Amino acid sequence: MEYYKNKLLSSYWTEINLIGYKIELLEKQKLEYPKKLEREIIYIGNKISEINDSKQRHCFNCEDTKSKGWFRYIKEHFLCNACHQYKKRNNGKNRTNQLWLKIEKHNRQCYICGVTQTKFWRRHSELGRYLCNPCGQTQRGYYLKRRANKNSEGIE
Repeated sequence: MEYYKNKLLSSYWTEINLIGYKIELLEKQKLEYPKKLEREIIYIGNKISEINDSKQRHCFNCEDTKSKGWFRYIKEHFLCNACHQYKKRNNGKNRTNQLWLKIEKHNRQCYICGVTQTKFWRRHSELGRYLCNPCGQTQRGYYLKRRANKNSEGIE
């Protein structure tokens, strides 16, 4: 048990995962352990779970922790979907700090009507402004009608 405790304190994740696997195997064997040993196994298992939960994936470039897709970058590091796509399109260059700006969805407000909750948000022509779906559809329809009128009048 002391050996496993010392390994737990080390920074070798593969060893920690191996220890966790060994503990799982011991638990599956359904053997009767002395109370002290059983408490030790539970304690070490809980510590491993805490370490694995705290080792959340984060983007090597922008430090993002919430992404729909992850891509391996260097050894044990990952890139979020946005950084990976940018790197792919721009000959291996990482995204710059200006592109890391993120606006949380729960902070959004419709620029026209002021609604804060909708299923679908649309971008306004002004940077950082958003439109709810109905306002976005209305504005888009207005723009398309206006454009059609200009074309029919011969104005470009």
